[in-house]
Amino acid sequence: MKKKTVALGLALTLVASCGALTACGNENELIVTGSSSVSPLMEKLAEAYEKVSEVDVKVTTSDSGTGIKDAMEGRNDFGMSSRALKQTETGIEAKQIATDGVVMIVNPEVELTNVTSEEVYGLYAEGVAIGAITGAISRENGSGTRDAFDDLIKNAEGQKLKQLETFSAVVGTQTNTGAVKTQIASNNTVLGYISLGSLDGTVKALSFEGVEATVENIQAGEYGLSRPFLIVYPSEETLSENAKAFLAFIMGEEGQAIVEKAGYVPVA
Repeated sequence: MKKKTVALGLALTLVASCGALTACGNENELIVTGSSSVSPLMEKLAEAYEKVSEVDVKVTTSDSGTGIKDAMEGRNDFGMSSRALKQTETGIEAKQIATDGVVMIVNPEVELTNVTSEEVYGLYAEGVAIGAITGAISRENGSGTRDAFDDLIKNAEGQKLKQLETFSAVVGTQTNTGAVKTQIASNNTVLGYISLGSLDGTVKALSFEGVEATVENIQAGEYGLSRPFLIVYPSEETLSENAKAFLAFIMGEEGQAIVEKAGYVPVA
């Protein structure tokens, strides 16, 4: 069965017309919404699962906050998040399905090969150039990738980017991973960040603190920018039988092999 990726606007229309998506959808259909960083991996997992089941898994891309909110309000079977749950996000459980690296990227023509946390902090917080890099790209509020990035990047005194009220004027915002890559690919004076699994030849990955962003370095604990990929739901007891089976597939040998092949770090 061919997997369907649902446009966000259509998903919102469905929510408005019939309330909880799981309540008005086909019983052999699963709805997964949220993080644009997790969704490329989720689409691969969904496609593989559809080949061995009668279930249609629909993956809708938005951001971590939306996926979590959908799960809290019963609008999906699973929410996708690339950050840990906040204290205010209650009534749901989270299960880690992979570990991902956050990768600093530039245009392939840029000579820069490595950045430090202090350099990145200086660029985003104060507009201090890193060689020929005079601008930067961040993600929108609600993005799990941004949440992880802002928490991990610090200055020499240990202050985190997330403690700032605003970024420097040289920092722009994009609303998804693809948009970040597109802007980087067309501009050799800006720096951005994306998920390791979303890296391709259109952009160049930078080492961070002298360590290359690889699965092996993340597993070894040597690469300093990593975060969890989570799926969220009210509780395992309330999951449908189809949802339980899909969760078991993700966490099983076949699902975790897909995680590894896609360029992420498996957890099982």
